[in-house]
Amino acid sequence: MPDGRHLLTYRFLRGGVNSIWIVALDGSEAVELVVHSGQGSYSLATSPDGKSAYYQSVAGDSVQQVFVLDLASRKATQLTDSPGDKFDTAASPDGRWLAITATKDGTTQLFRMPASGGPMQQLTTGYERMRHPFFSPDGKWIYVQPSHRNIFRVRAEGGPLEQVTHFPEGGLFLEEPTISPDGRFLYYCRGIGGSAMWLVTLEDPGRRP
Repeated sequence: MPDGRHLLTYRFLRGGVNSIWIVALDGSEAVELVVHSGQGSYSLATSPDGKSAYYQSVAGDSVQQVFVLDLASRKATQLTDSPGDKFDTAASPDGRWLAITATKDGTTQLFRMPASGGPMQQLTTGYERMRHPFFSPDGKWIYVQPSHRNIFRVRAEGGPLEQVTHFPEGGLFLEEPTISPDGRFLYYCRGIGGSAMWLVTLEDPGRRP
């Protein structure tokens, strides 16, 4: 959580039912916030002010949609209603936008939409399976991972994909990339028969941005 004192976490229950909890880092409190149904690839994201959480749940149309949970009132509101299951949600640093991965035409693509709800703008096309999106600290870029291989980025308003990592892709498997608060470092796990954590410098620390 943005306050540095709490975690949001999933608890997986039987029968496809899941619950979201907020847990104090010092172990003093663990509170269940909402119980819902899901069908895989769960993610949790918070708004920059820490007042809301975004998650995916199966809606009345049996499609996994994006919901926003007000953490004070514990009221959940459905944000999307388009066809295709939704898998990842990430909030922009200013809280105005969401990056979402969703199924369209048989593949998982990257979309952007207003955090308050509204139309989804498709940012990627093709046959790759887009996952794990996140915004750069200045909100100008959305990073995304095609098919768990090299990491790319795209302008938040749309544009061509730009490749960020350049590993040979034979047998490559990257997972859970994230960016440092100052935007200089990219962290990710790289499968090499077990698991490992890697860091790549996005720019020369000696150069002015």
